[in-house]
Amino acid sequence: MSTRKQSSLFLHINTSPNPDANPTLWEHRLRQRRPLSRNPFEPESTYSRGSYGLTARESPPGTPTRRQSSKYEDDGKLGYNVADEKIMPERTFSSTKNLDLEWGDQVPGWLNLFFDLAWTATFSSLTSNAKFKEPWDSVSYIAFFTTAWWLWVSQVFYNVEFYTDDWFHLVFIFLQLLLFGALAATTQGFDITNYILHSPGSDNLETYDIETITPERYAAERLAKISVRVIMLAISISRAMLLIQHLRVAIYAKLTSKSKKYPLRLFIVPASLVVSATLFFVAFRVTMSGYGRTPAGSKVKMALWGVALLVEMVAHIVRFQMEIDEGINAIAGTFFAIEKAPGFSGPTATGIVCCGGIVFFLAYLYFNGAAPLKSVRRHIAWVMMHLPWLLSVILLLEGVKNQLLLQSYMSSNEYMINKIADSMAADVPMDQFNATMRPIMLQGGMSYNDEYATLMRMVETNMSATTTNVTDEQYASITTEITGVWYLRVQMKGTLNTYITYMDNDSIPDTTQEKIQKYLSDYKYTLEDFHTALATQSEIPHFAEAVGELVSPSLNNARYIMAVCGATFITLASLNLIQSWPRDRFQWASIISRYIMGLIMILLLLLNVGKVQGFVEAASAPESHIAGYLKWVDSGWVLPTLALSYLVQFIVDTTLVYLAVWYSRKSFQPVGQDDRR
Repeated sequence: MSTRKQSSLFLHINTSPNPDANPTLWEHRLRQRRPLSRNPFEPESTYSRGSYGLTARESPPGTPTRRQSSKYEDDGKLGYNVADEKIMPERTFSSTKNLDLEWGDQVPGWLNLFFDLAWTATFSSLTSNAKFKEPWDSVSYIAFFTTAWWLWVSQVFYNVEFYTDDWFHLVFIFLQLLLFGALAATTQGFDITNYILHSPGSDNLETYDIETITPERYAAERLAKISVRVIMLAISISRAMLLIQHLRVAIYAKLTSKSKKYPLRLFIVPASLVVSATLFFVAFRVTMSGYGRTPAGSKVKMALWGVALLVEMVAHIVRFQMEIDEGINAIAGTFFAIEKAPGFSGPTATGIVCCGGIVFFLAYLYFNGAAPLKSVRRHIAWVMMHLPWLLSVILLLEGVKNQLLLQSYMSSNEYMINKIADSMAADVPMDQFNATMRPIMLQGGMSYNDEYATLMRMVETNMSATTTNVTDEQYASITTEITGVWYLRVQMKGTLNTYITYMDNDSIPDTTQEKIQKYLSDYKYTLEDFHTALATQSEIPHFAEAVGELVSPSLNNARYIMAVCGATFITLASLNLIQSWPRDRFQWASIISRYIMGLIMILLLLLNVGKVQGFVEAASAPESHIAGYLKWVDSGWVLPTLALSYLVQFIVDTTLVYLAVWYSRKSFQPVGQDDRR
């Protein structure tokens, strides 16, 4: 009678490890049993041996490992097991003939995920805190983005070449996570123009005086000071940590090398890190001093920052010559503003559809290039090319968001102005007038009761000073003026509230705030607009000037958004070209068509040509004198033009794919077909 072995939870509580019975568990433990530090030039399998003399499962014959494919010059050696000899530093930088050869993953996936999430958190925090209302806002964004991107990329470059699964690298990557966390927490106070063009919390350069400074400016000064210090310190420490990792590699290379010829390329990046770390620490010392809060000190600090990054980038380029949706989150936030605002119209709906199309086609064109996405020997150049690609995409999406906001604001504002004007012009009983105005004012963020009370106070104040010995005609004229001023102020409040619905209140310059406040409080100032409107039947200069200043940043955005769109096409084509050399005319056609589309979009910069460049001046200027971009914005064709460019490229790429498949099938002749004939 056979006995069946009973399974029990505690069956193996006293069982000794058996690699033969549980090879998978054994291999897993071998991977977990990492040393303190491991020589990157030693074959990995020599560290996978345990007391049983067993090794981790080898790759199938003829399947090159990552080290094999990247370290050997002769393609015939790819089938040779790397465990059979040390990887000499002299061979580390030898080139391979097939630059399209795939590389395998090196850093564990979970570790890469954490590192990428840390950089993404910094990038997301930066994007959510960015304003993009003025050209200098974009400069600040690019400066911080480039820095954070380079911190990530330079570490990835190191990992691709020299990462080993040991405690040394785990600790250092953990410290890198902390540094990225510090950067993510300080993006809100970062402004490259602080102390250069203006003081924090002010539009102008002002002297820091603790006795006269306002609480708002003090808070802004403190935030800016802490942010830039933390940023500089975090970057400095990051450079020092990467330098330590590279020096460790250089030491191992010296210990491993059996040749008198030492690979000097191993010293290029560490030397640049010595320079950049020194410059960043000097910049940090400048920020800690009072000199760092002066225009000259701030310029020195930024110059040190830029030179340090440039030195590192050039060093990486020289070395490797010798040997890629937060903006989407911003657009999604715009949809919420559109939902709250009055006057949802056809152009707004068209803009939303175009935004969705732009985002979709950007993703499609990136992931469906002329060649399949895979890791290649040109991985370094491919990663480097993601800097202009990511920058152009983020700037494009921010520009798209601003154009959608502008288009929606102008549509909602026109709706509010027309509704209030129609209600005021209607000859209806007072009860019907009240019933009509209440919901309209509520849509514009105003209370009808409060505005009516304001009108009564204006009548009481102005009538008491001017109604002595006046005729009925004069009395009616004064009443008309008071009502006209009240009407213009209601329109201004509606315009301002609609603007704040879409844009951040902080985006309104102080000078514009002062003009709006004067319009709402200075009776004579508003009365000038009323008299001008009566004389010209259309113009209200003070009102138009304030509105023009409100929309000016978004209008300026329309000046260059076509160039940013063109940059996405050009960088996409360059990424495709780096990813894989074209193998046939269809692959070439896809890449060339992207370059051509990029150049066409850049040529739209010619829309900036025109005598009249301002929003206010365009209202009374001849149409032939108005700059093309103003007509472009006014017609609502900015977003449709961008979306159509990506749609056309999508159609071109899809057509080329179908043509390539058709020609391939047409020219394919099955084996033995001639024999059957």
